[in-house]
Amino acid sequence: MKKLKNVWLFLSFILMVAGMASCSTDDPTGVEVSREDIIGTWKVMANDWTNSEEESNRNDHVGQTLSVRRDGTASFRGESFNWSLSKGVLTLSDNRGRNIRVVILSYTEEEIQASYDCTFESEMYTEEGNYTFKRV
Repeated sequence: MKKLKNVWLFLSFILMVAGMASCSTDDPTGVEVSREDIIGTWKVMANDWTNSEEESNRNDHVGQTLSVRRDGTASFRGESFNWSLSKGVLTLSDNRGRNIRVVILSYTEEEIQASYDCTFESEMYTEEGNYTFKRV
């Protein structure tokens, strides 16, 4: 569980500090970005998170890198994911049943700020937070 928490603080994939996604029946959309915009290596500059087990932390992933590759795969903290992008929302998934939705709140060529939520259905575990990434 601890490893899962750490992984999703990062993305918590991919991206950022600016605001929490609102809880509603409408899925929030992020700023419009293209696949080419997000492909590359991004370093965590700030992060925060809370989870369904009432734990939280801040800046525990600073310095970690997120790699988003052209082939539709990504990696963060030794974990591998498949990714897709639609309407400013980056969706990450893995073969363990983890789904991470990253809403890109702001984008420049050098920085991404995002909010995320992560679910791990087999363990009824959820996590949400923010990331700020700089391109490296």
